Amino acid sequence: MKNFLRSVSLLCFTAAAAHAADTTFWIEPCTVMRAACDAGDADLARWALEAWAKASGGQLHFVEVKDRKNALLRVLWADKDSGLYGEAVTINVNGHRGSELHILIAEPPGKDRLLRDTIVYLTCLHESGHALGLRHTAVFADIMYSFQFGGDIDEYFGRYRRRLTTRADIRQNSGMSPADRDALLESIPKGVPR
Repeated sequence: MKNFLRSVSLLCFTAAAAHAADTTFWIEPCTVMRAACDAGDADLARWALEAWAKASGGQLHFVEVKDRKNALLRVLWADKDSGLYGEAVTINVNGHRGSELHILIAEPPGKDRLLRDTIVYLTCLHESGHALGLRHTAVFADIMYSFQFGGDIDEYFGRYRRRLTTRADIRQNSGMSPADRDALLESIPKGVPR
């Protein structure tokens, strides 16, 4: 897995630096869902990739494609019975390593739509971080934090939710810590212009 993450990271950053190739992604349409997906969830996945691109200082560039088979990154909406918030799974894309990001559409208790969108967005951000080569951390403030280290799940999502007044605020609040940004920049292979 460690080598896979480095390979995907190298591929993404090399493609971004070469200007000739972009990192392609595809998002599963909500029409195929058995769970609680809606059309706006695709925007949450797009905003997560935009946040990583911005954090990279322009070294990452993601391009959405309509053809799943050629997309290096693929966002799939996980079945509600999967028991996961999300998971990044290694795939082969035309001889290159890629990643499928399985994202659970969570329905938190109550009717707080912004909390629901918070959970979906932060899960997209976390799993796409793995696809870029970032590892779990034990630091609760990081988007790459793993609940295997313990921690209050409600507070993890709640602290981000409290920063939002409207859904559009998600796009303005990356959800990343300074350490997440530093880890992303440090993972860029040497020789790639900064």
